[in-house]
Amino acid sequence: MERSASRRTAFTIALGVGLAATLIAIIWMVVDRATTNSISAHVTSLYSPYGDVPDPIVPWIFLYFTFGLGAICWAVTLLGSVRNAGWVRWFSTGCFLAGTVLLVFGFLVSEHNTAILSTGWRVVCLCMAIYGTVVMLIAWLPTTDRIRA
Repeated sequence: MERSASRRTAFTIALGVGLAATLIAIIWMVVDRATTNSISAHVTSLYSPYGDVPDPIVPWIFLYFTFGLGAICWAVTLLGSVRNAGWVRWFSTGCFLAGTVLLVFGFLVSEHNTAILSTGWRVVCLCMAIYGTVVMLIAWLPTTDRIRA
């Protein structure tokens, strides 16, 4: 028995999962900020031994910007993939490179030998960067016309 399969189908599914994961992260940000405000608590504990505590809104802005931009890129790429647009692989690669730089920066940035973002948000940044790498591998796989089952 043969069934048709393609890299484009796998890529489209992976893009949908990436978009969903990014939207879940944004929802988690809104809930976190409205309830426990983990970033504010982390920034306060990080800087209070050294004097002035900076405004904890800056890490939140970074996260909202990074994941908001990510959601837009996932959505545009998903739409292009569904429409079988020729520019999708190149556009997604550019988005992946920019997004990965931001996500790895969020994961690594520290001051006073302590990470600026709390552990939970650092893990989210790292997981999204790794998932983006998987999606890029799928995007550039050769197309398979038929699979024998």
